[in-house]
Amino acid sequence: MSVRVLLGHHTRVHRVPLVPLALGLALFEWVMTFVARQPVVSHFLATALAAAPPELLALVNPDLAGSVSARGILGIGYTHPFVLLMMAVWAVRVPCAALAGEIGRGTMDLIAARPVSRPAQVTAALVALLGGLAVLGLAAWAGTLVGLLFGPVAGASALAYLPVAGAMWLLFAAWGAVAIAASALAREAGHAIAWTAGLMAGSYVLDYAARVWPAIASLRPVSLFRYYDPQQVIRAGLDGRDAAVFGAVAAAALLVAFAAFARRDL
Repeated sequence: MSVRVLLGHHTRVHRVPLVPLALGLALFEWVMTFVARQPVVSHFLATALAAAPPELLALVNPDLAGSVSARGILGIGYTHPFVLLMMAVWAVRVPCAALAGEIGRGTMDLIAARPVSRPAQVTAALVALLGGLAVLGLAAWAGTLVGLLFGPVAGASALAYLPVAGAMWLLFAAWGAVAIAASALAREAGHAIAWTAGLMAGSYVLDYAARVWPAIASLRPVSLFRYYDPQQVIRAGLDGRDAAVFGAVAAAALLVAFAAFARRDL
């Protein structure tokens, strides 16, 4: 019951920002279906990527070099910085506001005065995080679905992009769990946001740098973004090993969150 009450609180606090995030993702992926239907776009990208330096290819996706299909262009839509940023906003906002944010605002005293256990507070933050990410992932996929229903793209099926949305959900669920751990340790939302955003940005940069700098290529598996490859998911489905990495990171972060929040002062 306490989890349900706290979840209702999180819903009231975060439901308004969720709407523009979801609409933005749906609109973006819908627009990408129009882009994919233009043969001139595929030709231009194929020509540009064929002449591009290796550093640029690594940033875009090395698997797209040489030829770019309409199906591949739709996949690019799920790795675009805009999409990653929209997902990251929710993955950082909700966990950091749920624990450290309540402490920083002084409202945690009111919650702690009620018969609400600390594990319930962490659990409610987790449920709000996962539920919102599911809404955002489905909104992105819905944009692809609607676009393909009204204008089919050769070789592309909307169902092929549902696992991509699922992989994106797993990636940011793992980052959200890291944010919950940071929030359980911090006294203000700003501190938790800074740590989580810094780790996320560092992970993204490491993934890129490890692809273009052979000297640190062995460090690439350290980055969570290494395990998110929409083009591979489109071709062969979600790799169970990648899903296992996301699950392991999330589980480890949540263990830290439950343990730290249970023992800390509020």
